[in-house]
Amino acid sequence: MLAQYQRGVNLSGAEFGEALPGAEGVDYTFNSEPTFQYFAAKGLTLLRIPIQWERMQQALNGPLDAGYLAGLKRDVAWAKKYGMSVIIEIQNFGRYSINKGGVYQEFIIDNAYGGLVEVSSDNLSDFWFRMSNEFQAEPTVYAYDLMNEPHDMGTADWRVISQTVLTAIRDNGDNKLIMVPGDGWSGAASWVDNHGPNGWIVDPANNFEYEAHLYFDADGSGEYKGPYDASVPPRALGAINSFTGWCNDNGVQSYVGEYGVPFDDPAWLSVLDSVLAVMDGASCDGTYWSAGEFWGDYRLSVQPTGGFIVDRPQLPTLLNHLGA
Repeated sequence: MLAQYQRGVNLSGAEFGEALPGAEGVDYTFNSEPTFQYFAAKGLTLLRIPIQWERMQQALNGPLDAGYLAGLKRDVAWAKKYGMSVIIEIQNFGRYSINKGGVYQEFIIDNAYGGLVEVSSDNLSDFWFRMSNEFQAEPTVYAYDLMNEPHDMGTADWRVISQTVLTAIRDNGDNKLIMVPGDGWSGAASWVDNHGPNGWIVDPANNFEYEAHLYFDADGSGEYKGPYDASVPPRALGAINSFTGWCNDNGVQSYVGEYGVPFDDPAWLSVLDSVLAVMDGASCDGTYWSAGEFWGDYRLSVQPTGGFIVDRPQLPTLLNHLGA
């Protein structure tokens, strides 16, 4: 019998914009209620909501920002209204930017700069401790996603960082599901090369999933600069089978936090269908990249047009793989 798994979309907006901390409605925004209603009606009820660490916690070890937190809680309330589940994720790539004399400088977690570690795994643990205090009793929050696509971590070890943060959440009495992304941009194709044969997380609650991302273009970036060709299916299927097989070998459920294809070439849809079929067989949670009211003509978007009337071309394929 298949284990339970959920499918849905990333709901972008709150992580948009380079300005920090930025202003809501100018640099970033939260989506409106009709978007939640639309995807709930389609059955895509798992929402991965990216946020910015620097906006939610404007000073390391400081309080959560009341206005930004209110925006996220409004999203959670709308998800709850329509029977959806939320994954909260920070879109920070293993980094945090600090205001140094009026200029934001980016620092990699657990790396020394001039002999000083500016941002540590303890700082990330503090952030998730505070988020846990806000959301651990809210069942609509399905999971915490520790970090989007850590990569090029310098002298730091992402495995150690992720274990430290998970332990801090558990020490807070919070047994909620935790998504643990991999190093190397969380790439499914390079997962085994980056992490070896064995998992690294020890969880007293035994309630976590390893998270990979998978795009089908040649460089795996999701930019889809080149056309579809015959190399796409074996590359995509090899990557998803490698990742889900690794998770199965390690006795842990898998999650693909991002996957997406352009809406302007139907050739990609057959590969999306095949990858989702593998994920079905592995009982793998998944969230398509991406939805959100502010993507405009972004080629991977599944945000409806025409006042929530016109579906995107990718949608029928997604609806064939809604979860179990």
